[in-house]
Amino acid sequence: MKKFISSIVLLLVLAFPLLQMPKAYSAELTAPEKTLTFLTDVVKLDMTKYTVTLVSNWVDYPPHWGGLAEEDVRYNLDGVDESKLEVTCKFRENMLYSCSLDVLKGSPIFVQPSTNILDEAKSLLERYHAYSGASYPQEMCNMLDKVDVTKEMTVTSGNIKLTTSSQDVQHDPAMEAIIHTYFEWMYTVNGVDAPQNVLRVTFENGIFKFFRDDWNLFKIGSTSAISQEEAINLARNAAEDYKLQIYLGNNTLTDVEFNLVEKPVTAELFMYPRETLTVYPFWRIEVYFDKCYYSAYGIQVGIWADTKQIEYCKSLSGLGGPIAEEDPIEPSTEQSLTSENGTVSSMNMYIITATAIIALVGASLLIYFRKIRKTTKKPETIMPEEST
Repeated sequence: MKKFISSIVLLLVLAFPLLQMPKAYSAELTAPEKTLTFLTDVVKLDMTKYTVTLVSNWVDYPPHWGGLAEEDVRYNLDGVDESKLEVTCKFRENMLYSCSLDVLKGSPIFVQPSTNILDEAKSLLERYHAYSGASYPQEMCNMLDKVDVTKEMTVTSGNIKLTTSSQDVQHDPAMEAIIHTYFEWMYTVNGVDAPQNVLRVTFENGIFKFFRDDWNLFKIGSTSAISQEEAINLARNAAEDYKLQIYLGNNTLTDVEFNLVEKPVTAELFMYPRETLTVYPFWRIEVYFDKCYYSAYGIQVGIWADTKQIEYCKSLSGLGGPIAEEDPIEPSTEQSLTSENGTVSSMNMYIITATAIIALVGASLLIYFRKIRKTTKKPETIMPEEST
């Protein structure tokens, strides 16, 4: 009897960590099953009201992730009261990092109706905290206490910067505008933003629309950075040595002399990938010409802020720019209005447009057939549970 009791106690001890394990880490669940768990436990859709059909499930290996697997799961949800949804969830190394909900007809059916959008955002983060087992969602949730959703705000706590905004989008003048409310938590280090490491939640007319968690995706390779003044000086020296060339109508490059102005100067410091899944501080500096030379209005220089290395130096071309003065040189109809990084001459527009269309169609077909080949499951249907 003692041996039996001891065996039971041992089993309970071994099983306890599994019982405490966040649902997101349940290795026995497949990505489609994890998707349904996320919709039930985090989004709080009333899945008993829907007939669920698995539309696609495929795996890819994006090169910019250094071989990490990405799995895509898509469901159609047909519910009562003419509620029809399409849900797409994405997984990185078996962990859900993205979920989008598209309303095809009617409205989503939640376990509890949406009341206050700020409370909804807090509740979602709290549920995601329990689902994922990560600690940062709770700190992000606490930052919402300082937010007024009627205003665009930025709140910082430690290495987390929360930005909120609300925008009215008018797709059809005959219909009511759609209100998009955004919550974005971005990782910052020494005041420098790492836009690659973010957590975003979006609501559309107060209803959950989109979730994405890339918080721990990129490592920080360095935090040291040269000053803005030094970066501008390096950029100006590089710009002065830059060779601005213009394509003329006979497809020959012509060197163009230019003059730089002292002000204005645009300087941005942020984290940027230099190695796979590793970011470093990076200065992007823009200096401007005294006038437009054909379509070129300035030069952009990229500098690694920790090493002072010039990553690139290129002309800024196109409509607009900080200088409104028109180019006094009037090119003939046979000339191109474009620098090497700008737009294309009218003579070559048809050829380039046709080439671009062919390339786009070819790429789309390649992606389509690649997804088809990687479909791992045929569509299956899950009927809603009967109401008791």
